[in-house]
Amino acid sequence: MKILFFATYCEMTNAKIKDIQIEGLSNIRQLLKKLTDLFSAFQDELLADEDHLKPFIHSFVNGRNIIHLNGIDTLIKQNDEIALISPVGGG
Repeated sequence: MKILFFATYCEMTNAKIKDIQIEGLSNIRQLLKKLTDLFSAFQDELLADEDHLKPFIHSFVNGRNIIHLNGIDTLIKQNDEIALISPVGGG
């Protein structure tokens, strides 16, 4: 599975794109938990609790925002492309 990282997530993972095997993972929730295992910087970054992403974090599966699908229970497949976009501020 191809994971695209944007903004500060590129810095946390040292990459814009990572290919990750998702054997045993079937949804975004499980993928996010795996990412927190792989990248310790994500421990407090992604999930507000087991059922919700933190506010202003967006996740897309094949270009579709998961809020328009099944949230963090959106099903995923090995050939999907997942994008994680962190909050961005400016002024």
